[in-house]
Amino acid sequence: MVSSTSMVLIAGAAVVTTAVLTTALLTFLGSRFLGVRVDEAGDQVAAKVRSAVTEAVEEALPRVREEVARGMGEAGEEILPRLRSDVEGGVRDAADDALPQLREQVREGVSEAIASAVTGGVLGKAGEELVRKGGGVLDILLGSRGDSED
Repeated sequence: MVSSTSMVLIAGAAVVTTAVLTTALLTFLGSRFLGVRVDEAGDQVAAKVRSAVTEAVEEALPRVREEVARGMGEAGEEILPRLRSDVEGGVRDAADDALPQLREQVREGVSEAIASAVTGGVLGKAGEELVRKGGGVLDILLGSRGDSED
């Protein structure tokens, strides 16, 4: 027969095996269930965080825009006079640099025009036109030379 010690050992082995199998099964089911629950909880937390961030941004955005606009206005008020002064100074410097050259070119142009008029270019053309018109008037007054030859 089987001794009582053997029976105790067999019963103990059965209990240990059952406990190990139960623990393994509970661990497996718990990890799957816990993983699903952790994923769901993570999704819920992420959704709440996104919602809170969106609300905070929507609430803060008008104030941020107002502050940026105010800052831009203040910066413009500070920079604009200096910018105007710099532009005016640059224009003056450019005019000071360009004015002598412009004066020289105008002098040369006027001198050339006067020289051309004096040497007969303009006066000659004006005289030719005067002779032509004057000749035409004389022809009308005295009768055409072509008529007298006929």
